Amino acid sequence: MRKILFVLLQFLVFQLAAQVKIAGTVLDKNNEPITGANIFIQNSYDGTTSDSLGNFTFTTDLNGEQTLIISFVGYKTKGLELNISEAIHDLKIILEEDVSELNEVVINAGTFEASDKKKSVLLKPMDIALTAGANGDVYGAFGTLPGTQKVGEEGRLFVRGGEAYETKTFMDGMLVNSPYYSKMPDLPTQGRFSPLLFNGSVFSTGGYSAEYGQALSSVVALNTTALEPETKSNVSVLTVGLQGSHTHRWENTSLAVTGELLHTGLANRLFPQNVDWIKDPVIAGSTLLFRHKTSETGMIKAFGSFSYNSSDLLYDNFQESKFQDLALTNHNVYLNVTYNEMLNEKWMINSGGSLNTNNDKMVLENSPINTLKKSSQLKTVFTNFTTDKITTTFGADWIGYDYLQEIQMEGDFDLGFSNQQFSSFVESEIKINHILAIRAGLRAEYSSLIQKSNWMPRLSAAIKTGKNSQLSTAFGKFSQNPEDDYLKFSDELKPETATHSILTWQYKKGTKSFRLEVYNKKYSDLVKYKTEYSAGPGNYNNMGSGYSRGFDIFWRNQKEFGKSDYWISYSFIDSKRNYHDFNEEATPYFVSAHNLSVVYKRFIMPIRSFVSGTYSFASGRPYYNPNNPDFLSDRTKPYNDVSIGLTHILYLFNTQTVMHLIVNNIFGFDNVFGYTYSNTPDETGIYPRQAITPASKRMAVFLISFQF
Repeated sequence: MRKILFVLLQFLVFQLAAQVKIAGTVLDKNNEPITGANIFIQNSYDGTTSDSLGNFTFTTDLNGEQTLIISFVGYKTKGLELNISEAIHDLKIILEEDVSELNEVVINAGTFEASDKKKSVLLKPMDIALTAGANGDVYGAFGTLPGTQKVGEEGRLFVRGGEAYETKTFMDGMLVNSPYYSKMPDLPTQGRFSPLLFNGSVFSTGGYSAEYGQALSSVVALNTTALEPETKSNVSVLTVGLQGSHTHRWENTSLAVTGELLHTGLANRLFPQNVDWIKDPVIAGSTLLFRHKTSETGMIKAFGSFSYNSSDLLYDNFQESKFQDLALTNHNVYLNVTYNEMLNEKWMINSGGSLNTNNDKMVLENSPINTLKKSSQLKTVFTNFTTDKITTTFGADWIGYDYLQEIQMEGDFDLGFSNQQFSSFVESEIKINHILAIRAGLRAEYSSLIQKSNWMPRLSAAIKTGKNSQLSTAFGKFSQNPEDDYLKFSDELKPETATHSILTWQYKKGTKSFRLEVYNKKYSDLVKYKTEYSAGPGNYNNMGSGYSRGFDIFWRNQKEFGKSDYWISYSFIDSKRNYHDFNEEATPYFVSAHNLSVVYKRFIMPIRSFVSGTYSFASGRPYYNPNNPDFLSDRTKPYNDVSIGLTHILYLFNTQTVMHLIVNNIFGFDNVFGYTYSNTPDETGIYPRQAITPASKRMAVFLISFQF
């Protein structure tokens, strides 16, 4: 809640001029009416659906150059440029049948698409931004999808029995090495980037493409927007600070700049904290997006993100029965430049480079710990459209990574390493006919630090089981270098490995979609150690193993333009590991067997208001109890949360204005994430404990935004 991404409001602000009527008819190529087609103005809620005769009519407050989108299942989506200055009547819109949309199979095992083009569309950028409880966070919204675990004290994605580090984020195909804000112990973080920077997002819970590596469990692939549609400015005033942006559009170029300064002092006073803040958290940052269209098919994109955050608290070190001054300061820079072009009808190139620097300065009782991470990447991918049925993609990338940690605590310690990661891949998709498709790939990786080569095959397929349903499967080997906290002590470790097996059945008809997925994931070569944070010879090895298996269910009924839109996701997981300092196989602390999310949204056109609500449930998670001889056999009580979002659009001070309220855990459920035990037993021989709980029982943020 400390960082509310103000750009979500840019999707909600409407031009509040006199209403204009738009009317017409939607037909197929035989001049037959299309019933139930979606007609709407891009990036707005203004629109309707066609009636039994294909006719439609709606009113809008928007004016000037706008794009009218017309879509219907089984037909190619059409965009129509309009200059809205007065009523528009008798539009005649002809949709072309899209054979692939209705009849051809789509490989989608393990993958949730959030683009506007794929048949498997589940979440659009606006869905992500406006999901109650997600707080405008990409990862928070994906956390309502099946396969994810509720780990409230972390705020990061935990997927199908995998730790958070096993999920990697890519922006326009380039790795983002530090996608989350740095965090304090037992307090959640969130992603650095607004979901509305992206026109499409892919959340893969397993079995993903050979293009992606160094991700043991999951991939989040974010694709940034193209040219900005118009020149505009925005200023937002929040209970936690100020935010602003300006976008300028030229004919073939656009530039968008944002800035923010957030301070949680007021919010921390309004909502009592169980954290003793010495200095309230502060965030300052900016982003820059440059886009230039080089040709009809070519685009150069440049993205830059610069952020600073700091906080200072009195840390309750319950294990040692003392309070300690703990301060954290973080500086982060991420730069990304990509070039995409259709070289000819058969060949496409995607290339890019990125830089990421993340510097954490932590001070514990005047003892500094400085951690600096630097990464850079170069990548080139070629795609060959051999025929309408065969597509082959191949490419290579290089990642340079430097890690340095300086510790001044009972002595001076310098820990660090450098690694050069070289990778290449090739992958082909063959549509054998309109009901059967196969995709096979191979990825090769080499690490200069570990001096180990890995070959990872990937295979997936899909077959139509009916007009509106299909069955998909995916299998593959995935590997990832051990975490920095282990490599800084030992370069004798080899990559950790997971094998994914997935089977998916999906049914989609109109606005309704149902998805059932079963999976089995086997871990090997996981890191084990005798003593944590020790550089002793032989302390670390790759003798760890584990498994995760279960099933996910997803149901969504999406009614646009003033009607309700909701989804329900449920996951069951059985997961155990023998890794780290475990002395036996057990379910790790971050896994809860049952996870449920119910998300509801509705836009009420007459009063120009948007309401949303999310209910989240998770069964109890394991925690270590030294008073219990059975290792990790205790469970927390179930997790419950109801969050809401309310938005009202109006005209204030002759300016387009949005008022937005977010309330998390509105009913004040007493959630417990685990327990910390004292290192010393009491006089009865029992180890005392302290619950790990949210910083505040509930939290609300109000903001008002003006667009010029």
